[in-house]
Amino acid sequence: MKSLLAIYPGSIVSEELCVKEGCLCFFDENSQRYITIPKTEISEKETLLLRSFLTPADEANQMSLKSPEENKWFAFLFSRGEVPASIKKRTRFVHFHLLGKIERASFAEAVRHFWPVPFVIVWMHEDRGVIVEQESEAAAGKDELESLAKVLESDFYFSVRFYAGRFYEPDESLRTHYAREQTYFLFAEKRLPQMQSVTFEMIFPFLLLEAEKEKLETLLSEEAELLFGDESELRKTIKLFIENNSNVTLTAKTLHLHRNSLQYRIDKFIERSGIDIKTYKGALLAYFICLQSEV
Repeated sequence: MKSLLAIYPGSIVSEELCVKEGCLCFFDENSQRYITIPKTEISEKETLLLRSFLTPADEANQMSLKSPEENKWFAFLFSRGEVPASIKKRTRFVHFHLLGKIERASFAEAVRHFWPVPFVIVWMHEDRGVIVEQESEAAAGKDELESLAKVLESDFYFSVRFYAGRFYEPDESLRTHYAREQTYFLFAEKRLPQMQSVTFEMIFPFLLLEAEKEKLETLLSEEAELLFGDESELRKTIKLFIENNSNVTLTAKTLHLHRNSLQYRIDKFIERSGIDIKTYKGALLAYFICLQSEV
């Protein structure tokens, strides 16, 4: 990006889509940033060259092809727009990346037949986007997403990778959650390219090994705030439960709680957080988040 800024001094680099009249906007997947360049500073030949390693992100052209609901989500995520009024329940993002011969219409049609609840597909780039859905018992899990990926591969001859995000409260923080999950998804594609569907629990062990200490601490701190906030007793309960090898009886005895009361707390935590601490990967993730919140 620094080289491009030197070549095009009138350009703007930002983490959000910047739309200005008389400018061209491109997205760099490596840095996850946008660069907006005045048309007066760039030739047609240079534009073609930039398209070879950057993704065009012309919101004016994209917006004209989007549905009203998709436009609202696009504006919310990238232009500081308001939270779409249609969102009443907790919401999640299922991030996707299409590979091979891209057919948006085929993908949208397949998702429409597969997805059991109302949703909105928001296209971010030519081959990337998110499926936005509100919480329900019929929400697709990892196995269902892998089944959809196999159907697309066999019927339409293109591949897709999914990152299943967690459900969050429908407020301004959704924008931050989207950006954080995009970071996780890009990491997963580099580290687990063979996986068609991933979750944070799956990639967390690799983050422990490869992420810079400061970056990992920041991610864990954000997750700790999200999961526990000021609920120190809940953090203590979850940490002890994991340390006791998920033994409900032993943990309840230590905390002087009725076994059913503890089981209720654990079930509500799993439901609220989207992290199944009864599994090894979920317990590992939750335990490190608990430790981080003690720092």
